[in-house]
Amino acid sequence: MRRDAPKAVSPLWIGAGAIIWALHFIAIYSVTALACARALPRAVPFAIAAATLLAAGVTAALIVKGYRGRASFIGWMTASVAALALVAIVYESVGAVVLPPCG
Repeated sequence: MRRDAPKAVSPLWIGAGAIIWALHFIAIYSVTALACARALPRAVPFAIAAATLLAAGVTAALIVKGYRGRASFIGWMTASVAALALVAIVYESVGAVVLPPCG
């Protein structure tokens, strides 16, 4: 027998994509600041790539979960916010490729 999430928890899925994006944002800028302070600029692109792959994978799974529940408003909004968060994650990671990390 499958139990559904409580009514109070279901709307929290809508903001999950934005939370993943915010955690990714904090992680990549913290790692960049620490690596530049410790004179390890070569570690920055690898750390950002790892954080981006992890965040993008979790966000893609959230999009799929929301898409499967697209008949409900919460499922549709979860997929939409997660897709927007995925665009933001990719956009902020482009700077690691284009710009020098400690310049």
